[in-house]
Amino acid sequence: MPRRARRVATAAAVTLLAALPLAGCGAEDDRGAAPDVTPVAEAPAAGATDPATVDGGAAHGLSGTDLAWLQLMAPMNDRTLLLLELVGESGDDAELGAFAGELALTHAEETTRMREILDEAGVPDTNPHEGHNMTGMVTDDELAEIAAASDVDAAAREALHEHLAQSAMISGSAAENGSDEATTALAAELAETREGQLASLEALDA
Repeated sequence: MPRRARRVATAAAVTLLAALPLAGCGAEDDRGAAPDVTPVAEAPAAGATDPATVDGGAAHGLSGTDLAWLQLMAPMNDRTLLLLELVGESGDDAELGAFAGELALTHAEETTRMREILDEAGVPDTNPHEGHNMTGMVTDDELAEIAAASDVDAAAREALHEHLAQSAMISGSAAENGSDEATTALAAELAETREGQLASLEALDA
């Protein structure tokens, strides 16, 4: 499968999570070809709220950083669940399949908790990143590429590595820069979980 064109603007993400919708877009891949990227609107600044996404114009207790993380990670997890399902159905590596099953359980549980926080804050269950070409977000095109790959397991490993590394990084940033206690606690937990999952994936590749 061709190497993904998206790279992470790590420094910007650590400084301000709200910049993340721009961080994964627009970089050239290793072959020098510019990716086909859908333009992305800026996320709300840290400490701000986005009236377009919040019922009544205010998210109860959520900063812009909290919102940016929750509204990115929930769909990112949703899309990864589709990849994990594909691994279970089409992969040949039993160890990777078992690992994918474990990931599916944690991803589903995390997403439920994210949506509970958004619901309590009065934030509609929408995906502002729909159609965006972002690091760590598994797209329909990527799923199709992986399903059609000569080595589904290898292609899936690459996508999973990207997802786990990116979500660990942005979750660590959210834990440091967010303000809502429940959100930052979940972000810190997820960052630690992803680091462990990334190490486990790399051990499978050893």
